[in-house]
Amino acid sequence: MAEQEMNFFHGDVDLDIIKKVKEAVSIPVIGNGNIVDGKSAKEMFEKTGCDAIMIGRASNGNPWIFNNIIKYLEDGTEILKPDNEEIKKTILRHLEMLSDFEGKEVALLEMRKHIAWYTKGMPGASAIRNEINQITDYDKLVNKIKEIC
Repeated sequence: MAEQEMNFFHGDVDLDIIKKVKEAVSIPVIGNGNIVDGKSAKEMFEKTGCDAIMIGRASNGNPWIFNNIIKYLEDGTEILKPDNEEIKKTILRHLEMLSDFEGKEVALLEMRKHIAWYTKGMPGASAIRNEINQITDYDKLVNKIKEIC
């Protein structure tokens, strides 16, 4: 299958369709699509009247998005992105939790994609991904995470 055929997520969400669904049904409606920050979350609520929102791909490597959206919806405040120290702590905690749940071998492999998301936009992110993807030892991965952030 060609890459473009496999990418089902493209274009902007149609807020009018969500609004029409909300107006047509008596059950709660959850708005989803293109919610990447507080401003887009607020727009979803205001333009559709939806009862709740769902965050998808924008949370990959960005678990802070939830608190950021809540804060923005409460008082319009935009929270700054976390610094590298916070990102490092989060990656290490994520790795630890995944290891506890799945075991070290699975965690090591699964964290590759998560680390790519966490480090997106950092200087040298491509090189970081390349290095991380070569590591086959859990402790070496932990040490590399401590180095990069």
